[in-house]
Amino acid sequence: MAGPVKRLVQSGFERIGLLLERVLGGEGNPLAYLGALTIFLFWIVLVSGVWLFLFFRTSIDGAYDSVEYLTHGQWYFGGVMRSLHRYASDAAVVTLVLHIVHEWAGDRYRGKQWFSWITGLPLLWIVIPLGITGYWLVWDSLAQYVALTSAELLDWLPIFTDSMARNFLLAESVSNRFFTLMAFLHVIGLPLFLVFAIWLHVFRISQPSINPPRTLMAVSLLGLLALSIAFPALSQGRADLSEVPQSLGLDWYYLAAYPLTQAWSPGAVWALLAGCSLLLFIAPWLPPRRTPPVARVDLDNCNGCRRCADDCPYGAVTMQPRTDGSRYEVEAVVDPALCVSCGICVGACPTAMPFRKASALSPGIDLPDISALMLREELEQLASGLEGTGRVIVIGCDGSGQLKDLADSATAVLMPRCAGHIPPAYVDYILSRDLADGVLFAGCADGTCRYRLGQQWTEARIGRERDPHLRARVDSRRVGMAWEVASAPARTPAQALAELRGRLSALQADQAPAPRPPARGWVRITARGLGAALFAVAAGAFSSWPVFELLGPEESVLSLSFSHAGQRVSECRRLTQDELNDLPPNMRKPMDCPRERRPLRVELRADGEVLYQRTLEASGLWSDGESTVYARFTLPAGTHRMFVGMADSGRETGFDYRHERAVTLRPGQHVVIDFDPANDRFRIREE
Repeated sequence: MAGPVKRLVQSGFERIGLLLERVLGGEGNPLAYLGALTIFLFWIVLVSGVWLFLFFRTSIDGAYDSVEYLTHGQWYFGGVMRSLHRYASDAAVVTLVLHIVHEWAGDRYRGKQWFSWITGLPLLWIVIPLGITGYWLVWDSLAQYVALTSAELLDWLPIFTDSMARNFLLAESVSNRFFTLMAFLHVIGLPLFLVFAIWLHVFRISQPSINPPRTLMAVSLLGLLALSIAFPALSQGRADLSEVPQSLGLDWYYLAAYPLTQAWSPGAVWALLAGCSLLLFIAPWLPPRRTPPVARVDLDNCNGCRRCADDCPYGAVTMQPRTDGSRYEVEAVVDPALCVSCGICVGACPTAMPFRKASALSPGIDLPDISALMLREELEQLASGLEGTGRVIVIGCDGSGQLKDLADSATAVLMPRCAGHIPPAYVDYILSRDLADGVLFAGCADGTCRYRLGQQWTEARIGRERDPHLRARVDSRRVGMAWEVASAPARTPAQALAELRGRLSALQADQAPAPRPPARGWVRITARGLGAALFAVAAGAFSSWPVFELLGPEESVLSLSFSHAGQRVSECRRLTQDELNDLPPNMRKPMDCPRERRPLRVELRADGEVLYQRTLEASGLWSDGESTVYARFTLPAGTHRMFVGMADSGRETGFDYRHERAVTLRPGQHVVIDFDPANDRFRIREE
């Protein structure tokens, strides 16, 4: 099932990427630079966040007022920076998720590539809490909902003995220190972990691309600025813990799991999140696949030129001191734990010369299962079946199954693991030995190369910009590319093949083909403007829409929350003098009091209907701590007869403490029932 879905998703990425390249050009295609674009968005978040923090006050009243000042009093800059901070954060989640799906669909997460996949997943678990803590700092109605729901989720984890959610039920429970803590987590703590996670993610990648093209940066920034000006981010009313907002503009990019807490239990939400995370974590090994043999070095033909090490996308080839006594100083060494058997190192080796007939074709580095000799033999076999004029050999990648459809009597298709596996000398061999009239490289679409740099190095080698490069004697007009450099319009493999055959026909007729007219400047500017608009739509589509309904128009909320220690299981006993003498001096206490506490039996009723009825064991390893009660209920507005009772003495019937009275609830009101330990009584707090 996963195979067809993966191919469908990959095909969708390729088709959309092709369309984006035609409209925006290669440098404006975000799908080709999702990882780098995410890092660029983090920079926008950082710069805008620094400005916001300069005016932020870490206090209950100051937090909301300072954000409102930036939004309205300093709307011309502070308001734009707040909106830019918000939308860039949302866009980073979009690009990060798309990057994960993109790598999965392109099968760039399995085998030796598992490390980058595994180290990339924690970025989600850092970015999401980073955004959530930012919402807490605003301290509006949305922050109130986020803080309480987050605390309810954390309470389910067996970490805290007391309930965190109780801190967000009454205004008196929230202190200024809370905002200081949130500011530290949001501004310093979590960003430090994020920087480390990004570094670890690219640690084993050779020449990682962490900066997108300037065109894409400009298009993205302009789109976010336009969105920030047209639809500024606004607060949703000052937080009031005595009220529950009926509806909220939820940021679904960060808070999509929060509404589930109303329909499910916190444990079910954690199970969903943990299950998805576990599935992503073990994905590189599901199902297990055969690992191809790694590249092999032949020291007799290795001159220590370093080209294989420079071109390896994963740093699997390093240069180390010579071990065979040769006059060369260094030799190539392959790390089996990093080599993915892509063959790009073979394409970089100057000794991979198909013209060698007198001696064995054994380059300095080679793949045992797809050797340079095997490639030459396969090329000769494919060429022997070509007929007619305009014969073309298409060199693709084993992941480009659609290339097989190009094969006919005048077209042969060679599909190594990566087009970068083919050294430029093989193109010279094909054309100079008249195996074909032209060669077309038609591998993965731009930005989707399974081995990262295969397309880039192939373009540079054939374009005579990188060693080993195509010899000057080879007519470049006989070589075509189905992918494109960043500045050229994108073409499908079939279109590129037809264009190459057109050039070959013109060459045979000694006519130069008419150059393709460049796209007009206003067309490209308009297209990039549309691209900026599309990016803005992607960033802002679900930042506050659709509206999330918390309560009905005639509903209110009742919270039952308190901590109380049950009575001791047995009474304290005075020790005799003999018993005291048997104890060490530092442990001689006159009274022996057992630590274990009795459980609490708690019951809450509204109009005679039982809302809550539980027996709670004492907390702590020795069952000597307080029992904590926390529950929330939605009730219709109006007058209700409330009863709450608690037994802490172990009695099976009746209650040691009870409270009963009529309470009138207005729509949206939040009423808290707690226990006053100073006066040993329940309180119904309606403020």
